[in-house]
Amino acid sequence: MNVTLARYRDPGSGELAVSFPYDEVVRSIVKDVPGRRYIGSTHLWVIPDNPDSVMKLKTDLAARGHGLLMTPDVRDSLNKSYNAAKVAHAVRAAGDAPDIEWPLAVQPYAHQRAGLAFLRSLGGGALLWEMGLGKTLGAIAFCESLMTTPLPHGSGAMPIRVLVIAPNTVKRNWGREIDMATGGSPWVIPEGEYRKRITQLGTRRYTIINTEALSYPVMAKALQAIEWDVVIVDESTRFKGPKSLRTKALLKLRAKHRVILTGTPITNTAEDAWAPFEFVSPGLFGKSYFAFMDRYLIRDWFGAVTGIKPDRAQELRDRIDSRSYRILKADVLDLPEKVYVDRVVTMPPDSEQHHAYASMRDELRAAYENGEIEAFNVLTQTLRLTQITAGFVGEQGKWMRFKNHAKQTEMDAIMDEIGDEPVVVFGIYHEELEALAERYSRDYHLGALPIIYGPTPEKARAHYIDEFQAGRIGRLFVQSRTGGIGINLTAARTAVYHTRSWSLEEYLQSQDRLHRIGQTGTVTIVHLIAEGTVDEQIAKALRTKRNLADDLTGDLARSLAREAMGMTKGDNHD
Repeated sequence: MNVTLARYRDPGSGELAVSFPYDEVVRSIVKDVPGRRYIGSTHLWVIPDNPDSVMKLKTDLAARGHGLLMTPDVRDSLNKSYNAAKVAHAVRAAGDAPDIEWPLAVQPYAHQRAGLAFLRSLGGGALLWEMGLGKTLGAIAFCESLMTTPLPHGSGAMPIRVLVIAPNTVKRNWGREIDMATGGSPWVIPEGEYRKRITQLGTRRYTIINTEALSYPVMAKALQAIEWDVVIVDESTRFKGPKSLRTKALLKLRAKHRVILTGTPITNTAEDAWAPFEFVSPGLFGKSYFAFMDRYLIRDWFGAVTGIKPDRAQELRDRIDSRSYRILKADVLDLPEKVYVDRVVTMPPDSEQHHAYASMRDELRAAYENGEIEAFNVLTQTLRLTQITAGFVGEQGKWMRFKNHAKQTEMDAIMDEIGDEPVVVFGIYHEELEALAERYSRDYHLGALPIIYGPTPEKARAHYIDEFQAGRIGRLFVQSRTGGIGINLTAARTAVYHTRSWSLEEYLQSQDRLHRIGQTGTVTIVHLIAEGTVDEQIAKALRTKRNLADDLTGDLARSLAREAMGMTKGDNHD
């Protein structure tokens, strides 16, 4: 039996009609195509108009002795798509595209040329490049390359409108990258109240907005009213399930070309892949999030995802692979090595700091034993102990700093050893960073403390980074969560972690602000660890290179928390 594929309605519908004499076997094959649907009014099955769906249908039909016929327009369109995919994947395998015309003023690395060729072939896609490999530059090159497309009748280059969606902390970094790479392509970061911001959308070649803006209906509707030539989503893992306002708004954007960027493509569980790839290629995994869940994921009685279905795992990998270009630093760049140094300090037994730590530890232990701390919250609660190892205790607005605490003495020694060399100091807490900045601010003369954290205004943040990179600031204090993504701090070869959280992603992202393209020396990562405290459990967890977000209720999390609270295995009350 031959099955026929034809365009359903019009080329813009994104679907193909499947026609066949009724046969239960063929019907079951069609039903197994992700994203298929039955239209009762016309008695037709339709499937997504993409090479993945057509190839699956063709392969499954052939396995049962059936053929697949296509109308000429469908065949031509699919051949074009297949050829584009073939070129893109060949470029990805080669890791270079020396013949492609590079449109930017800065010279590319081989993998950046390959990234441009990959995006050009597919018309978009996912650059899943490890931190520091120049994803931003690759995306800008793709946008600028579209400008070389001539307008009809030789009337000049094609004007484009690009929307960049990025975390708030890196919006201005995008502007600086555009300036550096293009020599002056116009860009705008809309400012003011949202009703004022919407009047600025699309007024320059690049419009740069923060991720959270999509959560506001007035902004989301204004963005959706514009047909963008390119939409770029930086740090795309911030878009996850289907229920959040920002995800819903993202998926309604209109764009001719779609690009997502991230160095950590799936940060927690497999369902996190749905939203970014649904944006890049609508219908890639099926007709809805719930269809994706049913097809690919295993769930327990309560609906929680426990894994990927073994018989669907390869299909899921193949579909992600068809739209993405994954690179690790070890694959393409001979970057300087990172050297890790632990500086272990001891809190004197008779000190205020030691007594405060013991008191909070015992308080947390009692709450844990009495069941007042839920299993999913145990790591968050034990993290409170790091406040004391950082040199302070209390609540917001009512902090008490310890005088001459253990880490302060060691920090003084480290600063003396570093001398005039630039250094980045990472920490978790506002109070911690403010205390450090005040202590060492005598090294330079600025009107404001050089801290990159939540309260730092965007313009001040950009100023601090520029001053640091230019060598006019020798000490920069950075909250690892706020300043851990999207910024370049390659002027420094030393990073000191005054405190660290349980988050592996936050730790890796922050250290790679130094260890990235542009770094010319070995990067030294120094950890300050208070002996006998939660610092040791955090160090142990991060050494395993596991994201504890996956283990919040697991044995590893509870074991580490019990250790931090001074409990032995015999004390286990779970």
